[in-house]
Amino acid sequence: MGCVSSNLLNNEDDFTQIGSSAFTHHIVSLTSTTYGLLNLDPPPSSATITTPPPRFTLGSIFPTPLCDTPETINSWELMSGLDTESFRFLKKDNPNSNFTFKPLKDPNFKQTPHPLDRFEKLCPPNGENRVVIYTTTLRGIRETFDACNGVRAAIGGFGVSICERDVSMDRGFREELRDLMKGKEKEKQMGLPRVFVKGRYIGGKDEVMKIVEEGLMSELLNGLPKKKVGDVCDGCGDVRFLPCFSCNGSSKLVMVIKEELRGMQGRRVVVKCPDCNENGLMLCPICA
Repeated sequence: MGCVSSNLLNNEDDFTQIGSSAFTHHIVSLTSTTYGLLNLDPPPSSATITTPPPRFTLGSIFPTPLCDTPETINSWELMSGLDTESFRFLKKDNPNSNFTFKPLKDPNFKQTPHPLDRFEKLCPPNGENRVVIYTTTLRGIRETFDACNGVRAAIGGFGVSICERDVSMDRGFREELRDLMKGKEKEKQMGLPRVFVKGRYIGGKDEVMKIVEEGLMSELLNGLPKKKVGDVCDGCGDVRFLPCFSCNGSSKLVMVIKEELRGMQGRRVVVKCPDCNENGLMLCPICA
């Protein structure tokens, strides 16, 4: 049978019990891989031998045999007769081109508006990319003082850097806020604080607290500069004001006017210091 473990009988061996049929058969050593596969008994004469069904191959479906060597297709020969210029996107500034590219737009698509879009565009000076809060540190009106502290703490909890402008420390901030709110509210009813985010007017304490409760404040402050925990200005300690370096906080300077008449000495005149505000303070050059 061609098996490695099969041994053909030698004619010189003496197998008297087997007889003459010993030379027409051979012995096969069966292993576990041949059990159930080898049948030595001849089939009965009356049994009908069934022919196994033909194998299902791809060649029986497709007329062209897949086992043949694949044909090499030259794409350049196929495209030799095509107009390649028609497949190029011509530039819009080309005078000989009438092609205009129009992006596909879904008429049913509606872009979600940004939360800042519902607020009025009203930008304080240098407030395009920051949070500007007009507050006061005076305790004369307890309710206003507590409202300023509450808004400062609520926005500061998101870790962003806040530009706080104290109207009680600088008259210029008070005039600045008055110009921004002109025509929006009556001056007598204009309370503090007033919050501006990215050039948008957010409102006072009630509006800010409502936004925080709705969970929209993080979206409004997204992308603004962050402030590290424990980071304090080395110049002013986050007070944002320093005594004037020119007048030492007196907001006054003494100038000498020279007079050449009759050999008299110069006359001394007291003038307002141009480097500080009415309180003799100047903005911190580091953090302001």
